Amino acid sequence: MKKLDQYVIKEMFVPFLIGTFAVVFMFQANTLIYLFKTFSLASIPPLAIAKLIALKTPFYLNMTLPVGVALASSLGMSRLTRESELTAMRAAGVSILRVMAPISAFGVLIGIGNYYLAESVMPPAEKSATKLQTQLTILGGAPEFKADVLIHLGTFWAHFGSVSRGPNGSLDIADAFLIESPGPYEQTVYTSKQGTYAQGVWSFPNSIYRVFKDDQLTEFLPRKGLTINQQVDLNDLYTPQQATELSVGQLREAIKTKKQQGQDTTSLEVSLQTRFSVPAACYVFALVGPVFAIWLGRSGGFVGVLLSILMVLLYYNIYVISTEVFGRNGWLSPVLSAWLPNILFLALAFIGLRRLE
Repeated sequence: MKKLDQYVIKEMFVPFLIGTFAVVFMFQANTLIYLFKTFSLASIPPLAIAKLIALKTPFYLNMTLPVGVALASSLGMSRLTRESELTAMRAAGVSILRVMAPISAFGVLIGIGNYYLAESVMPPAEKSATKLQTQLTILGGAPEFKADVLIHLGTFWAHFGSVSRGPNGSLDIADAFLIESPGPYEQTVYTSKQGTYAQGVWSFPNSIYRVFKDDQLTEFLPRKGLTINQQVDLNDLYTPQQATELSVGQLREAIKTKKQQGQDTTSLEVSLQTRFSVPAACYVFALVGPVFAIWLGRSGGFVGVLLSILMVLLYYNIYVISTEVFGRNGWLSPVLSAWLPNILFLALAFIGLRRLE
């Protein structure tokens, strides 16, 4: 049966490469169009643009590898059906499940590779891309301004109404609110209309100092010259870390930390689950694609392409609605919202397999 496996996988290999890289190229082209429409590119080096697109490519691959599997499985099985090769295999005593075994194995292999890409390659590439995009934003003449900033400074949690860049890497801060908990049931709150950051030192002159114990205000007085020594990366301040920049372990740690602080972790939990569900979609498409390709394989050579396009569009529409709407709004649990598209498509695959057999 090794020859059968090699033959089926050979049918899938070229469509897989074409489908994957064609969609990645479309993502890259959209990024380039966005840069040209958003920034003044006269002051941005072309090499920096090329580097940004290259750094974003692992993220694009993470989303498009399932597309490649869908195209490969649909086209490969469609051709075998259309030219009666599947009929010959079944006449020789080979079941449909056996013909689909190498397709499923191919999907599992690509899914494992996709998970490795998302876990080991994508996070550092996304971090570098975010920093580079911040630099391009500055070079392109975008406003050097950030509103509604939350940041951790030593023992303080700080919220700034707005932050703007000053000379020589400094920052000008407006409407600062800082809070720390020196003891159980005790909070110290500082508010300041203005503040600055320069060379690792945060300064909040004329700040108002309040102490709360057991929800009671115990001290209230103006306090001049609050300073905090805390070096920060200004790129991280202007562009907070995204879930795509974190590994699975870092995502879990971030969720744990935010829960301890009483913050909402729904979005991070959805991102954690999609780190597994998107690679798993490679296996799902390896099952669904052949089933429907067999049903429609004799309808023409274009059916495999059309089928894979429709499957991908349907899957990603369900994926976006399930994760971005139902999941991040808390209407579904993070686990169910991330895995619902895979569950629905697997159900279709098993129903179709039963009818075929």
